[in-house]
Amino acid sequence: MEPRWLTAVVARWWWVLLIGLAAGGSAAWGVSKLVSPTYRATATIVVNQSAAPGTVTYSDALLSQQLVKTYARMATQRVVLEQVADDLQLAMGLDDLDDLTAGIAIAQTQLLEIRAETPDPALARDLANAVARVFIAQQRPFLPPGRGERALRIAQPAVLPAIPIAPRILLNTLLGAFAGLLVAAGITTLLEYRDDTVKSPNDLRRLGLASLGVVGELARAQEGRPSAGQVAPPDAEAYRKIRTGIDLWGLPRPLRLLVTSPGQAEGKSTTAANLAIAFGQADRRVVLVDADLRRPHLHRLFDLRNTRGLTSLLMNRQADASATLSPSGFRNVSLVSAGASPSTAAELLASARMQDVMNELARLADIVIVDSPPVLGVADPVILASGGGAALLVARAGVTRPQRLVRARDALLSANVALLGAVINGAHGRITAEYYGNYVYGESAREPTGAKARDPSERA
Repeated sequence: MEPRWLTAVVARWWWVLLIGLAAGGSAAWGVSKLVSPTYRATATIVVNQSAAPGTVTYSDALLSQQLVKTYARMATQRVVLEQVADDLQLAMGLDDLDDLTAGIAIAQTQLLEIRAETPDPALARDLANAVARVFIAQQRPFLPPGRGERALRIAQPAVLPAIPIAPRILLNTLLGAFAGLLVAAGITTLLEYRDDTVKSPNDLRRLGLASLGVVGELARAQEGRPSAGQVAPPDAEAYRKIRTGIDLWGLPRPLRLLVTSPGQAEGKSTTAANLAIAFGQADRRVVLVDADLRRPHLHRLFDLRNTRGLTSLLMNRQADASATLSPSGFRNVSLVSAGASPSTAAELLASARMQDVMNELARLADIVIVDSPPVLGVADPVILASGGGAALLVARAGVTRPQRLVRARDALLSANVALLGAVINGAHGRITAEYYGNYVYGESAREPTGAKARDPSERA
């Protein structure tokens, strides 16, 4: 397991791990609070057997230690517990009483502990003292005359316990949180194992696609709106990097660039709009064409009306292409919206008139960016690609699957279009940070001293 892979998994699924941690800890804490507390009281008996009064030899100490082990088993025998139950007037069976008490021999000592554990601290104290007292009283007739008081005596009576021994709420909470974290880690590992979606430039390269850039998730208020140059880095810089990657191809001008994606909701329209703005900022005249006649979206991004557009040009040979250009509100960028949705979109896009319209628009701009429908949805993108120019695929991180991206790639290549590569949209912040480095971009940003120039062959 590579550390970078593990870091990526944690960065992607941290919220699942956090939920597991919180859920496990909360559940353990809740259960612990519901469990009745248990108190332990301990009475200590000292065993001191000697062969002669007033003298204690090594053999006497060894004998006492052996007797401690024997007495530990005898301390809670039935005969002892019966007398304890009578003395304390307990309304419980001897089996229950046996579960509450125990004799513990302290290793390498002459000490015998009588322990009692109950939910009632007073009962625990009384039980421990009663068992110790009754056991000693029952053993004295079997001890040598005159030495019973010294051979077995209570060294420390049980006192009222103040702190319960169970449940250990803090420990249980920590163990529950750890268990919840392990369960969440198992779930994330399973999800990661089953998740084969595209997430990083390395995934694109394995599919034979050049990576032109990685765009992070925009803020919720900005998502889906043109924003190049208006949002915080690295998002604004991402589109400039894509623009640079396209320029490095050295394609002839005016350039016709088709922007598409394998499926819906993968960010092709947002990418096309922001890329148009990035080219406009570089003093290029840009015409942005919404060729998604079935589900047009660009006019919404720029808050424009969709009454006249590409459909009007295609259905009216006398229409003037320049008259359909709408100012986008961004420097050097004009928009040709889709217009009314026709019932024969594929036929209109495949018509000779479409080529005429694109040629007219090319005369008005340095670059024509065409937002097309998804490749795997309809035939429109392949038709548009066959008209010439270049194409750019957009994949959404964590959504687009490699198989679909490969099918989209092959479909575009079958149209003999110059496929420049792909852009990953909606990438996790860690991926964008790795891709662009830890520099701060902006108007005042400078390249770090000694930075090496990128190899143009990388196409990114």
